[in-house]
Amino acid sequence: MANKKDTRSKGSTSKISKSKKKTTSASLSKSKSKSAKAKIDKLNKDLSEISEVQHLLATTNNDTAKKPKALDSIKEDLKKDEELKQKNKLAEKDLNKQLELLTEMGL
Repeated sequence: MANKKDTRSKGSTSKISKSKKKTTSASLSKSKSKSAKAKIDKLNKDLSEISEVQHLLATTNNDTAKKPKALDSIKEDLKKDEELKQKNKLAEKDLNKQLELLTEMGL
């Protein structure tokens, strides 16, 4: 009889261990799937952040392409202003000479 009890207890234990293995593997697969899903979500979030940064960099690059044009136009305006100042100085000197001539003639 002792042998029969041992077989019965072994049989019931093996059934219990089989069911435990199934639940353990099921919970393990669930946890693996949850962690995989979390990793995928994190990667998607990182990807969206990366694409946002790339978009911002692209707009910044477009702005920097426009800035040299603005700087060039400012430099051109500065050169024109300097030329205009020189012309005005020459015209002022000419007018002063004419004024001196007129004042000398008037005396």
